[in-house]
Amino acid sequence: MSLRATSRDEKLQKRCSAAVQKLVDLKINFLAIDFDQTLVDVHTGGRWKGTTQELVQHMRPLFLHLVPLASQHNIRVAIVTFSRQTERIREVLELSYPDYAELIPIRGCDNTWEYKGSGMRMGKQEHMASVSEELIAKPAMGVTDVRKDTTLLIDDDPRNIRLSLRDGTRAVWFNPMDPERLLDNILLLM
Repeated sequence: MSLRATSRDEKLQKRCSAAVQKLVDLKINFLAIDFDQTLVDVHTGGRWKGTTQELVQHMRPLFLHLVPLASQHNIRVAIVTFSRQTERIREVLELSYPDYAELIPIRGCDNTWEYKGSGMRMGKQEHMASVSEELIAKPAMGVTDVRKDTTLLIDDDPRNIRLSLRDGTRAVWFNPMDPERLLDNILLLM
């Protein structure tokens, strides 16, 4: 790694640390992150045909810092996606976050989970509610009081953001063309 790359990486780490501290200050304990065009810089359409290693190369550096930092501060992270390729996503997480992957639930359109509550089922709300139920049911995960006001959705789809906000859940739009803007937007949360 060049000196310039190291310096850029250190700056990104510091910015992510500040963003995570803001989340802690706001009492956010659950971070729900979209996969396609958010965690990774491609849209797989739920039909990625390349290898897992090739998909790992599309992980955004921002999230390679943000997710471990959030986890270290007892903020649970989940992937909420409309993709059916949750096994492939699990493999990407295991390669990208070997120390944290097992703590990251995935909710996709794969028929492996069911939300039994009465909350909103549009957008990513049902996905987040299902993870919330899991976290509350498993005190060993370290978070037992997950609510809409302690949750933050990060997604590139404005519709999912609007639905989340309408339902009373915090949300930040992720601009795929300006990924690091997310950190500024987190710092602006109130």
